[in-house]
Amino acid sequence: MKILVADDHPLFRDALELSIRQAWPDAEVTSVGSLDTLTPERFDLIVLDWRMPGLEGGNSLTLVRRAGVEGPVAVVTGEEDAETALEVLRCGAQAFLPKTTPRRMLAQALRLVAEGGSCVPREVVLELLALGDVSADPDEAEDAQDGAMDGDGILSAPLTEREGQVLRMLATGSTNKEIGRQLSLQEVTVKLHTRRILRKLGARNRTDAVRRAQEAGLLTHGLSPASP
Repeated sequence: MKILVADDHPLFRDALELSIRQAWPDAEVTSVGSLDTLTPERFDLIVLDWRMPGLEGGNSLTLVRRAGVEGPVAVVTGEEDAETALEVLRCGAQAFLPKTTPRRMLAQALRLVAEGGSCVPREVVLELLALGDVSADPDEAEDAQDGAMDGDGILSAPLTEREGQVLRMLATGSTNKEIGRQLSLQEVTVKLHTRRILRKLGARNRTDAVRRAQEAGLLTHGLSPASP
């Protein structure tokens, strides 16, 4: 059993090795703190941190594949949001595992990946379902549906109560994190509501959405800024 472990934090890298030894006491483990020295090789399991120094905005999996390293991949990362999970899975990893995963469960998940399975925590799966097709940042969204608001400034589909709450907080300049905290929502859910608001308003971005909502009178009919 050949296993590659790549993480730039020595203490966590040691913890990963301990979990691996629990599952495969006789495994041949290659442990690295950077990806600079990788050479083409086949492993039975590759365990990677997602963001490591020197990647310049990229990710470790892409660099590993470019280096000719093959084998099933489990990404173990400190980033626990659904958008990162979606990126990880789209890049070809078999597992997305937060670094907060208990050691016993981590060992079981890694064994599952080595045996050809995949693993994503239940709470992340639920967020992915909520995320739907929202893979782009609403701040930069340029693909809203044209004509969602007709020539008289009337919405073709009414905002839901929750969308109205999100809209009025957008009007105050609140960030996704602030909106999520105020409304007890995950950030990914805030982005989902924001994207739907953009589509219904036919807006290009948040600023445009607020402008269109003001022109349509949506922010003067029960959509005043939320109380702290």
